[in-house]
This record gives sequence, structure tokens and C-alpha cells, in this order.
Amino acid sequence: MDQSFDDVWAEWEDLFAQAHQTLGELKKPQPAHVIQKAVNALFRTTHTLKGMAGMLGFPSFSRAAHRMEDIFDLMRKGRLRSTDSLIETLESGIHALESGLAGLRRGWAEPDDYLHGIRRQLGELEALARPSDGGSQDLTSLLDLPPEVLKALSDYEHTRVTAVLMAGMPIHGVSICLDFATFDERLRALSEAAAAQGELISTLPWDVPEDREGLAFLLLIAAPAVDSDSLGALPDELLELRCLAEPERIPASVRAEAAAPAPEPPPPAPVPPAVPAALPAVDVEVLRLPAQRVEALEARLMEVAQLRDAVSQLLRQGSAQGQAPGSADRPLGIMGEIETGLLEVQKSLLQMRMVKVESLFARIDPMVKTLSRDTGKPVRLAFHGGELELERNLLGRLTEPFLHLVRNALDHGLETPSEREAQGKSGTGSLRISASQRGRNLRFDIRDDGRGFDLARIEARGISMGLLKSGQIHTPEWLHRLTLEPGFSTQEWASEISGRGVGMDVVRSEIEGLGGEIQISSELRRGSLVRLSLPLSRAVVNCLKVRCGGQAFGIPLGSVVRVQATPQPLRGGDHVGVLGLDLPMESLQACLGQPEPPGGQRLVVVLRQQGSAASGVEIALGVDEVVGRTDLLLRSLPELAHAEGIMGGSLHGEGLLWVLDPEVVMGLAMDSLMRRVAHV
Repeated sequence: MDQSFDDVWAEWEDLFAQAHQTLGELKKPQPAHVIQKAVNALFRTTHTLKGMAGMLGFPSFSRAAHRMEDIFDLMRKGRLRSTDSLIETLESGIHALESGLAGLRRGWAEPDDYLHGIRRQLGELEALARPSDGGSQDLTSLLDLPPEVLKALSDYEHTRVTAVLMAGMPIHGVSICLDFATFDERLRALSEAAAAQGELISTLPWDVPEDREGLAFLLLIAAPAVDSDSLGALPDELLELRCLAEPERIPASVRAEAAAPAPEPPPPAPVPPAVPAALPAVDVEVLRLPAQRVEALEARLMEVAQLRDAVSQLLRQGSAQGQAPGSADRPLGIMGEIETGLLEVQKSLLQMRMVKVESLFARIDPMVKTLSRDTGKPVRLAFHGGELELERNLLGRLTEPFLHLVRNALDHGLETPSEREAQGKSGTGSLRISASQRGRNLRFDIRDDGRGFDLARIEARGISMGLLKSGQIHTPEWLHRLTLEPGFSTQEWASEISGRGVGMDVVRSEIEGLGGEIQISSELRRGSLVRLSLPLSRAVVNCLKVRCGGQAFGIPLGSVVRVQATPQPLRGGDHVGVLGLDLPMESLQACLGQPEPPGGQRLVVVLRQQGSAASGVEIALGVDEVVGRTDLLLRSLPELAHAEGIMGGSLHGEGLLWVLDPEVVMGLAMDSLMRRVAHV
């Protein structure tokens, strides 16, 4: 197997380790909400395993993971009780998948059924969870809530309400009104505090009091009691707590039916012996180090580099102040050797932490081909920006969001060839995935030319779920945002590709967990765009290194069109001819609020907005010296957080190098030129 999949195997191993640990927790006596949390975690783990297998082109593994996911789904809905025999059967299934993974890593062909050894047990579990002829009980009507609010509960939430009440657990409601500006952060904090006291079944929209502005929510919590003081509400957030349903209100007939002895889960199958892990294709020892150790080593190297710079500067000053000729040559030579060694170590550390975006693209490509074949939808796939580098763990966390987004684009976005041709489109759909750096942010765009989001259907679904109010005007931005809510789906059934009501909320929580944001836009029958923006804590940026006023700067090469010398010095406000164009020139010093050199500048760097066409906005930036190209490890430095035009810094042989934000610098240059014209 290609070594580029080493990261995939590592992620898979982590997922199986999490699954084994969580199954072990289910064997211990635990509060009901802790058990439910563990089952939900197992459901998500197998959901991710299924998606990764589909992405890499292992359909049998994907089907087996999908069936395990179904079992965990039945457990989380309360249709299967957690017993020792059930857990042992599930362990057998996880072991079977893990053993199959070792075979895939060896390059073996996929079996038809990874779960062949426990096929009978799984079938009996599914039959055990099947509702009786009379249908399954639904106790949500016992909740002391308006009917329109009850309609907003998903199928999963209906089953959880029923399960916890049948288990003798009351359900409490916490209503709270939050400010527009901080509701995301505050709701997350309140939800975490609520989940620590019991099972957080649902978070629903709630009516805002007439004399208040903001957003109101209702949290449904299953717990013996809820301590409102421990939720951490602020004084002006109007928190109210009340009991919504007591188990004592369950009708006697329902209690009698529930008291009937339930059949026991089938005995577990013997755990299949694990297939020994395959050795790597080449004799290479792979070490997996905690990120904290690498970060500590990097921090120490930075301190040593700063000492090196200070000593080097003292030696040069001593030489300039009249020391004997050649007296500093030997120390300076030693300093040069130290610098070379430090740079090599820093480069090695950088390679350990960083990876190209194209490794993520390489995982997506086989999945798209498989889905294209399975759905009968030809797809023209294009990637851009694969040369960009960023931290390995960040790309790992982006894998699952990308899985969901790409599956949705193919399953829901792109039409069948016959539908496309009827609309005058090409029978082959288009899917473009691009990565680019915009200032301090990394941007991923996933764009298709399919049917777009059906906003009318989304609005109708939102109203039926109680998330929207009928008769109000809902903007396209709000309707697109609604698709990111937990449990929201316009699909009526689940498939191996999508439609469970999980996915887009996973994308949102993962991206927001990274400090980023997600934006969705679409046009009916023209296509859709999903944009992920993530803040960069560090990244490798290919830059043009320049100097101005004794300070070194890096300009990301993605925005550099040309470097050109001029026959005579130019000052800000002059024009320069570049490839037949007459471009305005502004000094970099003037852009950053510094005095421009009195003698002018003979070198210009032509910048263009990223993504612009050949005729896009361009400007010539005057600099004192062009040093050359270099790869820089970009860091967000606190002291530069509010420095306009600077998006980060990087240590190099001469100290701190400032990395410019090209788009902001172009804006600063245009502002400066306008002030010159206005003589301000």
C-alpha cells in the first residue's frame, strides 16, 4: 500500500482504540446518561469508519461498518438493552473489522462479508429490536410542551424521551434567552454544563420574551434532578427550570406491556483471532510522538535561535568597532555552523508536523470514483491548492467533514445524467475542491454544478420541525444555515451514502471546534458552494523574501505576479509599465505607515488578488531589496494580532520576519494612493 496512506492507517488505529475503550466503559456500572454518551460515541466512530472505507474504495468494509452502525443506532434509540452478551457480540464485530483492516493493509483482497462469523447474532439483534405489530410506544406526548414544539423533535429524540421515561428518569426543561452576539459560545457552555448533570436529549428553539431581544432555547435534560446554579447562566439570561415529564405519568397499560419479559440478546460469537499487523512496505521504524513534546522542542529551539542571533550581532558589532582584523572570523564561522545545524533540526521538526493538502485530496479521489460508480453519476473532479502545507493533526480533523461534504455533493447535489441533459447541462457533473490561504485564514471551497439547495423544501421542513415560524420571511443565508442544525435532514430514509440526519452538524461542530466557520451558498439548478474558513496557528507559506527599511518581509507567492527592476527610482504615486499594463506604484513602507525612502525605489513586486483573472486588480509594490524565494513556518504572534497588513511572523537567520497579508496590503496601498490624489 502507498506510504501516503500511513496517516489513514494511524487514524483508523486511533478509531479502533477509541471503540475498544468505549466498549470497555459499557461493561462497568454507569449512570444512564454516561452509557448513552458512550453509545453515541460508538455510533459516530462506526459512522466515520464507514465513510473512510468508502473514501478509500473498500465497499465491503463500508457495508460491514454500516451494519455495526445500525446496531449502535438501535442501542442509542433505546431499542436494544446494553447487556454483557450484547457487548461481547459488538466486541466480536469490532474485532472482525480490525482484523479486516490488517488484511487491507497487507494488500489482501476484500472478503464479501467481514461479519460472517456473527451474521446470525446480528440478525437476531435486529429482529429483537423490531417494533411489535402494535408499533413502538411514543411517550413524547407526556412532555408539558406545546404541540408545535413537540413536532420539532427528531425520531431519535422521540425514542430517547420514551426510553428514559420508561427507565424511570424524569425529564427537565431549561429555557434561556441569549444575546445575539454571543449565543453560539454561551449555548455551547450551557450544553456542556447540562450534559454533566444528565443526558441532554435535545436543544430546541424557544419563544423570546416580548420585552427582550436575542435568541431563546429550550434544553431537554433527563436526570433525577437538575441544579440550575451549576449551569452557569448569567444574571440577564433569564434561565427557567421546570420538570416537563415524570415517569409516574406513564399509563398503567404501557407499564404492563413494558413489564413483560424481554427476550435476551443472542449469545455472542467467539472473537475471531486477530490478523497480525502487516509490516510496512519498507523497513522503516515509525515513531508516533505526542504533539506536546514536539512543541516543547520547537520552543526550546526558538530560544536557542534567539541566543544565536544575539551572539552573532555582538560579534559583528565588535568587529566593526576596531577589533584586530580576523579576530572574529573563527567565532563567526562557529556561529554559522550552529545556525546551519539549528536550521536543519527546525526543518526536520517542520517535516514531522506539516503535510501537504494534496494528501487529503488523495484520500478523496478514490471515494469520489467509487460513489460515482455506485450512484451512476459521472463526475469530473478537480483539485487546486494541493501544494499548501499545514499541520498534520489539522488535516486529520478535516477528514470527516470532507467525507460528509463530498458525499452530500454527489448524493444530493449532482443530478443523474438524464436529469442534467434535460436541463441543458453536460451529462457529467463537476466537483471542484480548492485550498487557498487568505490572510490569517485557510479556506477550502467545495463547489458543484448540481441542483443546488432546495430552499423551499428546507423552509417547509424547518417549519414542520418547529425551527422556523410560518409566515415569516427567511433569508437564503438563514435557510442554508438551517441545514447545519443537528438532526435536520430533508431525506426520508437513510442510505449508505447519506440521509441519517447526521453529517452536516458534524461538519459544523468540527469546524467550529477548530475556531473556524462554515458558509453555504447555492443557486437553484446551477450548483452550490460550501466554504470552510480556518484560522492558521501555523503553516508553511512559500514566500518572496524582500527587505524594506532594514526589516525583512515575506510576501506569499500565490499573490505575486512579477518582480521587476525599473531604470530609474520611483516614488509612491508614480506609474510603472508591466507587461503592457500601466500600474500604480506604492512604497511598502507607505502602506505600513512608515516614511518611504527619500531616494525612491528601483524594485517593484506586482501583486494580484488571489483567484482573480488575468485582468484582475493589480498593483506594483516598491521594495528596497528582493532576496529570493523561501519556505516559512507561519506563526500567529500575539504582538502582531492587531498590526494591519501583517498576518504572522517567522523566525529566520536575521531575527523575526513579518509575513504580509497580500489582500490587506493591496487595500492599504490603494488607500494610500487615494490619499495622495486627494493631497491628504
